[in-house]
Amino acid sequence: MSIFKQFIKSLHSSKYIAAFRMQGIGKTINYLFFLALIMCIPMIVYMVLYAIGGNESARAVIEAKLPILTMENDLLEANSFILLPAVLIMYYLFVSFILFVKVSIFGGVGLWLAHILKKRAEYRHTFRMSAYAVTLPTLLITITELIGLTMPSGYLFDWIITSTMLIMAIRCLPGAPK
Repeated sequence: MSIFKQFIKSLHSSKYIAAFRMQGIGKTINYLFFLALIMCIPMIVYMVLYAIGGNESARAVIEAKLPILTMENDLLEANSFILLPAVLIMYYLFVSFILFVKVSIFGGVGLWLAHILKKRAEYRHTFRMSAYAVTLPTLLITITELIGLTMPSGYLFDWIITSTMLIMAIRCLPGAPK
């Protein structure tokens, strides 16, 4: 199954999320890098708008998040154009790292939940299921950032949706042997 089909299926189907636990770890890691790229889209948009110097809101966001870049005479300095791709790559790597940490934490929580719900699972299964369970909150947060909205408890909202998707996927697992 292609990465885009996995993306669509993991937005709404807990059965597919549970089924994805049998995939190879390489495919799951690729999927996490794909999600990290999706999470970086708002910052990429703001950086491009900032580089062309035509958007005040983009300028405010970039100057707040990345004070290294400053505007002078409504244009970035010439050296900053070399700095922009480097900053974007570092931002992508940071987002990827945070996403892997989040999925690892939810993998441990999922293992604990599987034990409580008396379902058969190992950490490798719950890690993979967590990787696909973060899809919906990732997309929702990316869309809200692109629109320019900020949610007061965005991370709490993110973790609640991820937990709900993970619990629904764990409930689709076979029962533990007696």
